[in-house]
Amino acid sequence: MNDASNAVIAAAILAGGDSQRMGEDKAALGDNDLPLIECQVKDLRALSQSLPILICSGSRRYEALNTYDVRHVPDSVKSAGPLAGVSKALETAAAAGLEEGFVLVLPTDSLIPPSHIYDRLTGAMSAASEVVLLKGEHLHPLHGLFSVSLTSSMNDYVESGGRSVMGFLDDRSWSTVSVPEDWEPCLNFNTPEEYERALAAFAKMTSV
Repeated sequence: MNDASNAVIAAAILAGGDSQRMGEDKAALGDNDLPLIECQVKDLRALSQSLPILICSGSRRYEALNTYDVRHVPDSVKSAGPLAGVSKALETAAAAGLEEGFVLVLPTDSLIPPSHIYDRLTGAMSAASEVVLLKGEHLHPLHGLFSVSLTSSMNDYVESGGRSVMGFLDDRSWSTVSVPEDWEPCLNFNTPEEYERALAAFAKMTSV
């Protein structure tokens, strides 16, 4: 880890969605003979053996991940969307005594290795921003660094019915970092067709 990344105190993978449009659990999709979520955790462990990894999967548990020393955590509010997972990740980090720094947040439906996203985000960290998000053709509010200082206010927002990451960030300091154009289709997919496009784009990117 580089000096700029010392403020990253934990990583959280959001895997609590019902994957209705995909028709199967996105976290369990195969990639290089491993489930997608295990590929992500394995990459994070190669990045750091000591970084706490939180699996925000609601009531779902992925037993194969236990060998990587991860912690499964429930959402702060059931059926409240991905922001409830981010909120619980911040709360878990704060409760563990990690009261300063940022949590690296990633969705499970992303083919770009977490270490690459980590490098991109930490390279753009600023003392003035409470949140740093990826931005390609679209803004990706579930790929980001979130300050643990937001724990209380985010919990309040979710418990009051708030569900939108950008709605929460309306009156807060946040910034973005651009990503290569060929990352775009690989950062999110919700249907089998989108997943196939993501696999093709990733294969093309990594064959160069």
